[in-house]
Amino acid sequence: MKLEMVVEWTIGTRERYDWKGGVLVARQPWGWELPPVNYGCIPRYFNPADQAELDAIWCDPAPVAPGVWLEGEVLGMVWVNDLDHKILLGRPGDLKKLDRAGLEAWFVGRDARITAAEEALAFIASLPAGSG
Repeated sequence: MKLEMVVEWTIGTRERYDWKGGVLVARQPWGWELPPVNYGCIPRYFNPADQAELDAIWCDPAPVAPGVWLEGEVLGMVWVNDLDHKILLGRPGDLKKLDRAGLEAWFVGRDARITAAEEALAFIASLPAGSG
C-alpha cells in the first residue's frame, strides 16, 4: 500500500511545524530532542490516540524540507504504548536505512518497537470511518 505524507520536521533540525487546515504552522520550540528522522503526517488518516493526523516517518535519512510531500510504501510502524503509532514510509529497501537505535532513544519511555508492514496496515485499517 502506498500513502502520501507531508514533512513537518526535518531530520536533525529544531524547526518544527504542524499540519493544520491544509497548511504548515510553525510550532514554538520547547526543548525537544532533534529528530533522528524526517517526521510528518498522513493527512488522509486521523489517529484518535492524539486527536490528529496519523504520524509518519520517512525511512530514508536524507534531509527533506518541511512542506514536501512524499509518497512511499508502508514499510512498518513504530508502535508506542500510548497508541500514537508512527507509520514508516519509503521505497523498498529504505527500512534498512532507518536509525532504529535513534528512534528507540527518541521515544524513550514509550516502549517503542518497530513492527512489520502487516501490523501497520492492520492499524491503518482499524482507524475510524472517515479516515483515509
